[in-house]
Amino acid sequence: MIKLLSAALFLATSIYTVPYTQSNGATGTFAAFEGKKILIVNIATGSDKVSQIGQLQNLYQQYQDSLVVIAFPSNSFGNEPKTNTEIRETCETVFNTSYIIAQKGDVTGANMIPVYQWLSSQAANGVMNAVIKGDFQKCLID
Repeated sequence: MIKLLSAALFLATSIYTVPYTQSNGATGTFAAFEGKKILIVNIATGSDKVSQIGQLQNLYQQYQDSLVVIAFPSNSFGNEPKTNTEIRETCETVFNTSYIIAQKGDVTGANMIPVYQWLSSQAANGVMNAVIKGDFQKCLID
């Protein structure tokens, strides 16, 4: 049992090495956020929960010294028909967002973006296997 646990921890990678792409095409890793809590949220502007985009902005404004919010638009649940540019414009103009809006991508399935591969795999994150079940599911990394 201890050997299996050690093997799982050995395979785990840090969130700080995981790449992501912003909706404007800029790329980076989570290393820039070391020392802060990171709230990862899959969003969809066509979802009945779309008001949460503005609520996330309020949360971010209140805790921006210690919290990073990154929204990952996804059509994995059929509620995001817009392009990256349209999503960013909607978030900025309708909800006045200033947190990071990442590039649209899959949060489930075979074409899952790297951060969701990391979140979904205990072998990668060293903690748990997570299943993304719907739009606006939140993952907090401390």
